[in-house]
Amino acid sequence: RILRQGSRMLDVSDLHMVESICQTGSITQAAESLHISQPTLSKRLARLEQQLGTSLFHRSARGLTPTPIANYLIEQSAAIKAQVSSVERRVRRLVDRDAGELRIGVGPIIEQVLIPQTLIELRKQTGNVRFSVLTEHADVLMARLEAGDLDVVAGPFAADRQDIKEKGLIAVDLIQEPTINVARPDHPILQVKEPDFLGYPYASPPLQGAVESDADESRPRPRLVSENYALLKRVALASDYILGGPRAVFEPEIKAGLLAEVPGFPAASWRSACLCKAEAAETPLVQLFIQTIVACRDDYQSGR
Repeated sequence: RILRQGSRMLDVSDLHMVESICQTGSITQAAESLHISQPTLSKRLARLEQQLGTSLFHRSARGLTPTPIANYLIEQSAAIKAQVSSVERRVRRLVDRDAGELRIGVGPIIEQVLIPQTLIELRKQTGNVRFSVLTEHADVLMARLEAGDLDVVAGPFAADRQDIKEKGLIAVDLIQEPTINVARPDHPILQVKEPDFLGYPYASPPLQGAVESDADESRPRPRLVSENYALLKRVALASDYILGGPRAVFEPEIKAGLLAEVPGFPAASWRSACLCKAEAAETPLVQLFIQTIVACRDDYQSGR
């Protein structure tokens, strides 16, 4: 419901009616598309026009054409219906964890380290829930969380960061550990005792959020920056790029002998957290997500 006029509220069904009449130019055809009788639709339109105190359509032998008021209602209807849909979805999420949708934002490292197992465990504990996952830069994740486009995010954030506290967000620490650097086993840097670390191109996700690096960047060198670790791995396997990130991201390739750790290479410190709005933290799906990713964090840490 969107607007009070007299003793009645203008609601979404009124918008559907105006849109249908505008699209068909006919009360009869609009009634058919709305699956109601033509007299019923005529009465509804007359009642709405009386309620608003204005005509919504010009009547002529060629049919009905919308007035500026009707065009205004149609222009606003998309945003209004989207807002109503969002409210309905959030209400469903408040009620149970067996239906609805959970929109999750993640950083590129968390996507590799914790999210796969978290999603597997969530599937075991929920019904017909739709999980959508967006991998993005920390700043984008934060903006979309604040805008309500995401329900919960997990990425390179420090739970005790002052701006997170000021925004009133719920924050739960996840993983904190140093990163390593890897290259293909026959990379030239692995063949010398005193390698020139800055003499080779470097690939990694962008430094963001709670990721800090001690690497000397005073000398320019080729740099590949991407949120997509699958892409970065393929490049490193086929070139002289050195690739940085947490050990867990490269564990399968290291065990298979496809990548090798580069010793002595300047490393970065990586820290991560799970964030959500306070009101979202009260909903069953978000609560379950946080409980599950924390359990996966504990399993990850116990296995290190």
